[in-house]
Amino acid sequence: MFLFSTPQTREAQPASPVVSAIRDGAAKTGAGFDYLLKTAQRESSLEPDAKAKTSSATGLFQFIEQTWLSMVKQEGPKQGLSNYADAITESGGGRLTVSDPAAREKILDLRKDPQVAAVMAGAFTQKNREQLAGALGRQPHAGELYMAHVLGARGASDLIRAAANDPTRSAAKDFPEAAAANRGIFFDKTGRARSAQEVYGVLAASHANTQLAASATITQTTTAQADDKPAEIAAALQPGRAKGLIGLFSTEGSRAPVSKAVANLWTSPRADGTRTASLDAAERYFPRQTKSDATAVAPTVADATAANTSAAKAVAAPLPPARPVELTQPAAAVQARAATRTRRAPLDLSSFMIQRSGT
Repeated sequence: MFLFSTPQTREAQPASPVVSAIRDGAAKTGAGFDYLLKTAQRESSLEPDAKAKTSSATGLFQFIEQTWLSMVKQEGPKQGLSNYADAITESGGGRLTVSDPAAREKILDLRKDPQVAAVMAGAFTQKNREQLAGALGRQPHAGELYMAHVLGARGASDLIRAAANDPTRSAAKDFPEAAAANRGIFFDKTGRARSAQEVYGVLAASHANTQLAASATITQTTTAQADDKPAEIAAALQPGRAKGLIGLFSTEGSRAPVSKAVANLWTSPRADGTRTASLDAAERYFPRQTKSDATAVAPTVADATAANTSAAKAVAAPLPPARPVELTQPAAAVQARAATRTRRAPLDLSSFMIQRSGT
């Protein structure tokens, strides 16, 4: 019977509803899926019902009440939430309110809906990207977008400017409410207030070091958040990286040795007229100390004799030009020798001129 039956295939594990919702939200709004996934992992560990203890932040992306009401008011009609958007009104002071307590609770509970939260987070990201680009005159990177998610676009631009212009300024003074709700970002473990540059680094690094979900098809996802540390502003300035113009002389990257073609230009000509690069330090204009040379033991008398003999056989490198005689002899002797010199008469240029008649 098994000859005529279709063999059973292993069914793929269902995709995580949360990850699928984030993917859909990224597709609808044009925001980056990796950025939204990292932000959700950083903010809530992918828990739709996550609730902050120090603020009103709730849901996958930890929207506070006012930010959420603002996004629903602006983006709700585009996502089929016109009824909720119409229920939100703005007071004279710019604060958003909902007159009906039941409707207000329903609107705020939408933060726990992965589909709605992901769409609002994507729209919020695109809005922050446009505002930061206009304020900074360039496109913000993912870490700076995350700063806007935490502090708002205006707060993020203020932090970025402070980190560049006044890096030692205490960031908690400029963002007291955010500092009270996020003490781990604005204060270190000893309670010291971090500077604007340090907070910039912590926020950028915390988002960059957040691990992405292993796969969108895995039901249970895990998160791993690295310790807060300053962001790496320029990788080329890391310790141990080659500096200067080494890239012009290397054919295998900045960590590779100087290319053989350039090494040949730096070698002394051999007896046969060739300029092939040699490993012998005595045959190069600019000998380099190798690792074996640095770790060598002190030479003995026999080694010194052998070294002298080898140096005598080595090809002599060109010598620098001799010093002017004025710098090697006393000034009186130079003046006396100049006085005894006989001065020649000026050159008569008339003999080189062609005499023409009628001119």
